[in-house]
Amino acid sequence: MSSDNSETTYRFAPHPSAGFILGLRIPQLAGLIVAGALALASLRAGGFGALALAITVAGLVSSVVIVPVRGQTLDQWAPVVVRFLMGRRQSRFRAQAALVGHVVRLPSGDLDPQPVGPPHDRPSELADLELLECELSAYDRALLGVAKDRRAGTYTAAIRVQCRAFELLSPEERQQRLEEYGGVLAALARDDSPLRRISWVERALPGDPDALGGYLLGAKRDDASLDDPPYELVSYLRLIGRAGHVAEEHELLFALQIDARRPAARRPVARLGGGDLGAMAVLAGEVGRLIELLDGAGITPTGVLTRRGLAVAIRDGYDPWGRRQRHRDQDPAVEYGAAPHNAAPTARDEHWSHLRADGALHCTLWVAEWPRIDVRAVFLQPLLMRADTTRSVAVCMELVGPARAIRKAERAMTEAATEDSLRGRIGQRTSQRQRQREHAAARQEAELAQGHANVRYSAFVTVSVPDTGADARDELEAAVSRVDLQAKAAPLRLERMWGQQALGFTFGLPLCRGLK
Repeated sequence: MSSDNSETTYRFAPHPSAGFILGLRIPQLAGLIVAGALALASLRAGGFGALALAITVAGLVSSVVIVPVRGQTLDQWAPVVVRFLMGRRQSRFRAQAALVGHVVRLPSGDLDPQPVGPPHDRPSELADLELLECELSAYDRALLGVAKDRRAGTYTAAIRVQCRAFELLSPEERQQRLEEYGGVLAALARDDSPLRRISWVERALPGDPDALGGYLLGAKRDDASLDDPPYELVSYLRLIGRAGHVAEEHELLFALQIDARRPAARRPVARLGGGDLGAMAVLAGEVGRLIELLDGAGITPTGVLTRRGLAVAIRDGYDPWGRRQRHRDQDPAVEYGAAPHNAAPTARDEHWSHLRADGALHCTLWVAEWPRIDVRAVFLQPLLMRADTTRSVAVCMELVGPARAIRKAERAMTEAATEDSLRGRIGQRTSQRQRQREHAAARQEAELAQGHANVRYSAFVTVSVPDTGADARDELEAAVSRVDLQAKAAPLRLERMWGQQALGFTFGLPLCRGLK
């Protein structure tokens, strides 16, 4: 981070892709050792043929473990390809909920009214999710929706927020907001925290074109009759008629996740009743703390997502263009939502490069490189504000406690010094990228000593287009290209999540997914 007379600028560290030794990962080292052994064994046979065989073996193995293809080496692609091929049975999902039916358990005695169990049928990436609900006693017993991941043992809640246009603030105000937001992260990064992750999701979703006209008719003057409308009203209605198909809504969500298996969470969960009730009580306390911190940082929470709110947030992600009909079918007196068993898509097909779900095509990309040059605090505006495409931008963060962060930073500095010494002994040149990584490690250690929080993060962008027919694939590729150009203006480098589209799509939902 640097500061001049106008505005503070920031520079991100290189992606932490350093290897085990000399920049090589353990599979790469093993591959090179095996290649060397095979080459030596070939040379022992003697002759020109043995020499050619040794060179061929060394070249093939080196290309597999060293030469990158679309940002990854072949040994990194191998598990992705194997998982994709082995999961082909699960790549095509068709919901059977309509055939399963609702379930009512009848008692053996009197036929008293019993609760009805809705049908559950979800694709593999959502199979372990269970949507629960609890109350926030500190906020007039407001209902809080909770997404439980049975396999991971996590509980996630989401908050809907609003904030002022960041780009319109003065440099001094922007700097103050950033410091306040950093204070939020630092307050949540505790060594004894049950928190596992925090994420924010900004989505540009198709809006309801009728809503613009409805708002205009509701806000017009009382003397502006539709029987003899004034010229201004006619002009506005014509403008809305032309712009209705591009109407969009922006939605900003903060999601918070606790890990019930952490030692820091097990004790309070057991003290508050244990099981789901205890975990949700702990999560509710953390949500209340986050609401207070965000409010103090100038980010206004406008409500928590209930169980129905979480369900519709997931469904709107899979089927953005169906939300217009869902809005119209919704009772105006009730908060917009959907039944939990309707959260999943009814049809989903996973392909190597994209995902088809209900009436939309989706493509998920991850931010492979963050800015390597000095950027201002508004560097993400080209991606976030030029939303001429239906898309979501999600950043998932793991807040590392101070003690653990300091240990990791000191270990990174020790490893960097050891590698630098080893390169000097064998005469290997230290590249500028390696120098930047060493400087980033030293800067991180200094920032931790000053009290800053350490955050491990990853970001994802999901692009969506309506599945209107044979040209939908071309429209998707065009939309991906537009978003990629907007990301380059940030500047960010996006990489498509080849062979992982179904799982990667969930990284853009308020579920705090996207990190190991």
